Amino acid sequence: MSLLQAAPLADRLSDAVRARTTRVILGGTATAWLALNIPWPGSGSAGQTHAQHAHAQHAHAVAPVADVVDPWSLAWVASWLLMVIAMMWPLAVPTVGAVSRSRFRGWRTRLPVVCLATVTVLWLAVGFAGAVLARLLGVPVGGVWWQLAFVGLALAAFRSARRSRVLETCLRLPPLAPGGRRGVVTAAKAGLLTWRRCVLLCGPVMLAMSVGHSAVLMACASLAAWWESWHPRAWRDRVPVALVAAGGLWLLVSDLFAQGVGHG
Repeated sequence: MSLLQAAPLADRLSDAVRARTTRVILGGTATAWLALNIPWPGSGSAGQTHAQHAHAQHAHAVAPVADVVDPWSLAWVASWLLMVIAMMWPLAVPTVGAVSRSRFRGWRTRLPVVCLATVTVLWLAVGFAGAVLARLLGVPVGGVWWQLAFVGLALAAFRSARRSRVLETCLRLPPLAPGGRRGVVTAAKAGLLTWRRCVLLCGPVMLAMSVGHSAVLMACASLAAWWESWHPRAWRDRVPVALVAAGGLWLLVSDLFAQGVGHG
């Protein structure tokens, strides 16, 4: 993508960051990151650490039922929702900003909320589907090989020419109505389009974390997504590939270290 093509994206991002709705989104994102790093049962790195130690102690045994991913539990839903807020809300900032700028005064809050809620609900559906599949396969909470498989899929997707075309369409939104029923419909459609592009670009990495998030992988994937937003060069850009690969390497090394401690 040329500098002339990238300029509208930079303008949209800078305009969006100045908006009140964006400050609310980024505040929610920061809160989610903090909440995800608080150890609590069934969530995030605490659950993943427990699973790694269980795997190290029972390397040749089937994981107990209690350790298998449970997408119907409140702990899983809360953990996944926080991860969506932490990682996917910032990527929706340009779209939510565009919706916010196009509305009537009386619809200042409602239309951005509709757009953001659409993105959130659709990502909840993706995570739930991934967790259900993991449960059917008996994947334990924090299953490292599940995560590494999807990280590998994500790295392969970076080589796709289709990825470049998706990145180039990220600036395009449907006509946005300023209010009323049509405003709600177009705001939801804008959220749907944003989610569809994000799921094509970030879906494999997000599915990797449907069994439990690693803070390091989350950080690497978030940085890779933001880098692509600012430098949409797809397969020609090695930076997001290196970031996601670093997250995968961290998972592998951490698991090997946990197994070594367990056997020691």
